[in-house]
Amino acid sequence: LDSAPTSGQSILAAALRRKKLEDASQDRLMEHYRHRGFAVTDTRYGNPFDAIAQQGDQLVYLEAKGTQSSGSTVRVTRGEVAHARANDGHCEMGIWAGIRFTPDGEVDPSSGSFKVMPFQPADDDLFPLSYDWCVPDQT
Repeated sequence: LDSAPTSGQSILAAALRRKKLEDASQDRLMEHYRHRGFAVTDTRYGNPFDAIAQQGDQLVYLEAKGTQSSGSTVRVTRGEVAHARANDGHCEMGIWAGIRFTPDGEVDPSSGSFKVMPFQPADDDLFPLSYDWCVPDQT
């Protein structure tokens, strides 16, 4: 198959924009909980959730998604779904939709809309985008 060459620079730029979307949405979600009196710990690296919010005995696992789209769908990982199901009633999803960038390439904090809701992924709400195929042994 022939494919058009891609510019490494444009791939890098898209990855940087995605990272800015992710970071901005997580910062907004963590601030949402801090404003409500929770102690918030950033746990985005090495965990299937982005942060933990705690207030007294109440513990909430936070997952943040940022998108330039309407936010009617967001991509979640198998690990995020498994964690939310194992911790039913203790997971919240913050979605910042309609994010726009300023002319200098930064996230416009006044753009879009932000909502927080329980993260309780049901089978009917999940649509597979890909599968892992275990290649059979050919020996």
